[in-house]
Amino acid sequence: MPALRTTIGERIIRFEEVDSTNSFLMREKEHLNEHGLVVTTAFQNGGRGRRDRKFIALPGKNITFSVVIHPSPKVEEISIYSLLAGIAVVRSLKSYTVIPPRLKWPNDVLVNRRKICGILLEAAPSPMLHSPVLVIGIGINCLGKSSDYPEMLQKSVTTLEEESNKSFNQESIFQEVLKSLGDVIDELENRGSAHLLQEWIAHSNAIGALVEYEKAGTWAEGCIEGLTAVGYLLIRDKSGELHTHISGDVVYSDHPYRSQE
Repeated sequence: MPALRTTIGERIIRFEEVDSTNSFLMREKEHLNEHGLVVTTAFQNGGRGRRDRKFIALPGKNITFSVVIHPSPKVEEISIYSLLAGIAVVRSLKSYTVIPPRLKWPNDVLVNRRKICGILLEAAPSPMLHSPVLVIGIGINCLGKSSDYPEMLQKSVTTLEEESNKSFNQESIFQEVLKSLGDVIDELENRGSAHLLQEWIAHSNAIGALVEYEKAGTWAEGCIEGLTAVGYLLIRDKSGELHTHISGDVVYSDHPYRSQE
């Protein structure tokens, strides 16, 4: 098995326009052999989020890219890389916004309760590795205002420019995020995941938050109590039962509460 490389962005493929950087890599599978390869585009006209939702991008105003990752054999659950990508984005963006970025499980970065970044983790089988190759797609709303987006999104999205009243060099931020992503993957390989999960919790304000979450095909209410050792949510429902939430949507309430036991 090839050794894990932690140099992210040593080679970058750049497009002016593509449907989706994740879709490009999932189609052109020969690129999946190269850990750390980055594909980026000035405009993504068919961006995707979780569950085949659309990621709406503005031409020339979003930082949109995907990274090929060969997971560490020490990692028990590859979905933790989605949380790591969120940590990398927060580390990079927190100096640019007045209100600190917040992480929302499993793949969003929020500022002022509105989405500034989405993350899409996809896996593809590889004959070279014991575990699948991962493609991490990251889309950051950098320039412009929320009013530039379709009306249905204007109350739920924001941009770096809107949150700071400043314009930014997107290439500089792009390079910062790549460095941060390389850092967190290196930390995972050398120190394990425990401190990174604690960092995720610290940036999420999730502990004690009241949420609605998908459970057995329906919706339930509960209170977030933490993360498991592999990054799943721990949610205690109103009856006091503790659930491990592995997948499915989680909707946060504006009014956190502590469960009473």
